[in-house]
Amino acid sequence: MHNEINIRHDLHPGDLGRLIALHGTAYEGEDNHFGLVFEAYVARTIAEYILDNKGQGRIWFAERADKLLATAAMVRRETASAPNDAHGQLRWILADPSARGLGLGKTLVNTAMDYARTEGFSEVFLETTEGLEASMSIYRALGFQEVSRETQNLWLGENTVITMTKKL
Repeated sequence: MHNEINIRHDLHPGDLGRLIALHGTAYEGEDNHFGLVFEAYVARTIAEYILDNKGQGRIWFAERADKLLATAAMVRRETASAPNDAHGQLRWILADPSARGLGLGKTLVNTAMDYARTEGFSEVFLETTEGLEASMSIYRALGFQEVSRETQNLWLGENTVITMTKKL
């Protein structure tokens, strides 16, 4: 029972901070384009999800013995041109380095996609960056198509932002 992984989506006090902290620590020491500025960016996007978007969507947490192992979310988005045509944004997909290879990312992304279908979203989009090959393989296997690639000045310098979509 102690080694059992629990997946939940009910938010508890402190969960949003744990999600932000995981994004800050999971990439620590890796040679990439993340850092404290990235952690602050994630904090801002979480705040926007709650304050501006009124928490429309769902966040999943994979935990073992109260340790956060992985996260994923599906955020409801509406377009200005068609306010009744809801889209989903796949966000905050991350596994702690100690939990990589367990299939949690794939499980959480599939759960999020099932949620998007249940909610009647017509399309799901995501934004990611170059260098995250494990994540990209999950997205491609699910049928996401790359729609744009743009070099931007991100958290610790330039990187390529990749936008992908999938019609539901």
